[in-house]
Amino acid sequence: MPKPTSKITRTISSEQVLNAFIKVVRKNLPLDLKNTRITADDIIYALAYANIHRLSIESACQELEGAPSGNRLREVLVDALPDRVGMQRMLNRMFRQQLHPSLWKCKHDFNIAIDLTLIPYHGKPYEDKKEIVRGMPKSGTTHFHGYATVSIVRDNRRYVVALHFIEYGEEMADIVRWLIKRLKTLKIRIRRVFLDKGFCSKPVFKVLNQHKLSYITPIPVRGKSGGVRSLFQGKSRKTSYSFNSPKYGPYTVQAVVVKRYSKGRYGRHKSKWFAYAVTGLPAGILPAQVFELYRQRFGIESSYRQMNQVRARTSTRNPVIRLLLVGLAFVLFNLYISLRQNLSSALKRLLQAPKRFWLSLRRLALLLSRAIERLWGSTEVIQLQPCFTLS
Repeated sequence: MPKPTSKITRTISSEQVLNAFIKVVRKNLPLDLKNTRITADDIIYALAYANIHRLSIESACQELEGAPSGNRLREVLVDALPDRVGMQRMLNRMFRQQLHPSLWKCKHDFNIAIDLTLIPYHGKPYEDKKEIVRGMPKSGTTHFHGYATVSIVRDNRRYVVALHFIEYGEEMADIVRWLIKRLKTLKIRIRRVFLDKGFCSKPVFKVLNQHKLSYITPIPVRGKSGGVRSLFQGKSRKTSYSFNSPKYGPYTVQAVVVKRYSKGRYGRHKSKWFAYAVTGLPAGILPAQVFELYRQRFGIESSYRQMNQVRARTSTRNPVIRLLLVGLAFVLFNLYISLRQNLSSALKRLLQAPKRFWLSLRRLALLLSRAIERLWGSTEVIQLQPCFTLS
């Protein structure tokens, strides 16, 4: 007896996806437009198209027939936007609105991941030197615009729930404190915190302990001997480790060291050690389980990679516009996460289960692009001189 096939009950149009994006952005991004025929929707369409195709605002306006001038749109946008603090507040309201309503009704504790991304910046600060942070060389510069985020996992879906603009000189502990406070404001209950090794410091641990939070953080390995390397001997085990920071002084944490064997994967045939600072884990948990538990963070961290796939490019020095473009990229990412398990590409062979063909981020971006191109049309390519390849 043949297996029953899944029926496609409804076809989704690209305009519906665009409306879902416009709804959350338009409601939480009030633009004070004066002395212009450019509407708020015009600006959102242009910004969305720039993000989708990773273009600049100028290039996006040139690609679209009915779009206003890129230069004029930027002028109107700069005058209509709030300051950086107001922009951050608006973006965080968008993230909150994108969370499923059932989240506020459940009494579930969530694993959260705190991380930061540095986007290379070439140039001088726009108004204040605090806009630019320093970091290791990347893309020919040591100057960056920094953004910290906190994400949660809900029904195997990872959502960005808060975004924080990092200022020069801002301590990691202050960043963590701000993000945790934001979660408390949203009344999101925290089960465990996963942090990158860059957060491994005494002040951060103190903030987490003040909030009585369970956490797992990799301990950075530096140098060829001494330090945490002294723990890399024997078998995987639980132990303790003392930091001796010249700036913050000594501090002792519970530690878990894990020895993993490559078993020929990735062409490697040797073992590798990992060390984690931990607090609040179950007493009977094994070191190997700590390693697997921390791996959940990498699924959340992939949001940065996907965010960059739908982030507009810009050379502007204005940090508010840069923050807006990064925030809209995360809004697109959250929209994708909320839709991908419920939508599927139309299948050529209907005997295949649609659930095996989740909507991809690129396909979602193409749906939005088609809807905008139907509204404004795309510019034609003109032949200036005869070309034998086009004859």
